[in-house]
Amino acid sequence: MNQRAEPAPSSTWLRTQLRGGALAERGWGLIVSLALIPAILATNLIYESLNHGPNRIFLETPLDRALPVVPIFAIPYLSLIPYIGVSLIVFLFSRVRVYRSAALTMIIVWFISYAFYFFLQSYVARPAIMGTDPFSGMIRTIYASDQPYNDFPSLHTSLSTIIALHWWRFDRRIGVPAAIWTALIVASTVLVKQHYLADIAGGLVLAAATSVFVMRVTRAA
Repeated sequence: MNQRAEPAPSSTWLRTQLRGGALAERGWGLIVSLALIPAILATNLIYESLNHGPNRIFLETPLDRALPVVPIFAIPYLSLIPYIGVSLIVFLFSRVRVYRSAALTMIIVWFISYAFYFFLQSYVARPAIMGTDPFSGMIRTIYASDQPYNDFPSLHTSLSTIIALHWWRFDRRIGVPAAIWTALIVASTVLVKQHYLADIAGGLVLAAATSVFVMRVTRAA
């Protein structure tokens, strides 16, 4: 008697994951999921139009001044975009409710942050980076590509925190390393002198409050 071969555990796991993703959706759910992609890209583009003075607030504290520049932290700082991109792709194809929750949360947080940048613009006094090592060069590249405005609340902090919270909802085994990497991104904002501690606090509060609200509304699971 011929026996049917059992599917490999890895392929069974993959099929199970894909059943919860966008490929299994139909109708309005799929339309909304796909529409969120250009919505995210378009919302991100608004950032540059607000990235200028004059500033109305300056949030540096003595503790901010005491913190050193740690050039190697340019790596987690620059990792934000790929971190978000890879995470959203996995959510989209594996757990579409988590994807929609993360995408909507990010868009809401962007617009709340943009309101601060428009009405209560902030400024960071950045040091001259004199090192000749590759990481110091990376910090100079960061400075050249981003003006010292749009600081409170920190989008690096809020967006990375949103991704970590949704990884925790997706799978806590992945949520732990995601939280660790997010912590490095958050720390990098002050250790490459792109933000102040108050910017981090604002970003954390904004990300946590908005994530909890959107997760409940969208019933992300």
